[in-house]
Amino acid sequence: MPPLRNMLLRPHSIGITPLPHVQLMLRSRRLFASKSSTTPTSPPTGPTRDVLPHVSEEAAATAKITGETPPEIDQGTPISEVLQRDPKAMKNAPTIIKNEIPGSKRQYSTVNAPVEPPKPIDEVIVHAGIPHGAKFPLPDLPLPSTAHLRRRYAPIVEQVTNLIMRDGKKASAQSTMTEVLAILRTKPAPKENPRIPIIPTAPPLASLPSDPVAYLQTAIDSVAPLLKIKQVKGSGGFRESLPMPLPLRQRRRKAVTWIIEAADKRKVRMGLAERLAEEIVAVVEGKSTAWDKRLQVHRTAVAARANVKVKVM
Repeated sequence: MPPLRNMLLRPHSIGITPLPHVQLMLRSRRLFASKSSTTPTSPPTGPTRDVLPHVSEEAAATAKITGETPPEIDQGTPISEVLQRDPKAMKNAPTIIKNEIPGSKRQYSTVNAPVEPPKPIDEVIVHAGIPHGAKFPLPDLPLPSTAHLRRRYAPIVEQVTNLIMRDGKKASAQSTMTEVLAILRTKPAPKENPRIPIIPTAPPLASLPSDPVAYLQTAIDSVAPLLKIKQVKGSGGFRESLPMPLPLRQRRRKAVTWIIEAADKRKVRMGLAERLAEEIVAVVEGKSTAWDKRLQVHRTAVAARANVKVKVM
């Protein structure tokens, strides 16, 4: 019996035949550029390639069939014609494009304004009150108090700003003062307290939030002391208390110092501007401790008036 080796181990060959479209792609692909090659090249087509004609070409073909004027394919269709065909697009188009459409009215003029030649100096009309060569009239004398750069704010605002300033930081103090006035403007009208003597020249309390500077001045001038106690040398080597009147600026300085001391004792979580604003409102309503200090100074001054010596002429 012959062996089965030749039947079981017979070699077989597998033939691989490339597909027709693969052969075409392999033949037409080159890995280098050849000037002598005469193989014609055509634009590839596929599912992602737009094989339809351009919209202008389609419009030209449609206009040729219907007998209308076809658009210029070389230059393209003007945007004005596209907008005139589509009312919805015309409605949503920008104004500058609408103005360029024939038949629409422009909202502005595109004509340059005529430029007048400059007049000689001798022909310039000099208005009454304006000196020759000046552009504006001279200011009236005397100048107002707000005309000077350093005195353009109210005196009470400048004084309070200087008193709350620390380490020479004027800009920081001005920012704090601005915030104080802004907080006073947002506060409700203070409640009237008949037990405290509000300054008679103060405006009505209901109108104070509308004028924060008047709000600040009313609080300071009301709590400001009229006198100060000065210690002088008396008879027998003893020192005597002598009441002395205070000018307006020193009165306000003493009142602002009391208000700042009372504001520093308020809640720490509040900023300086908030504490000052709350203390100013408390002064107008009669709830501040600055009123106690003022009352104590006036009581001492009344008790020490016997030490005042009057010279009889």
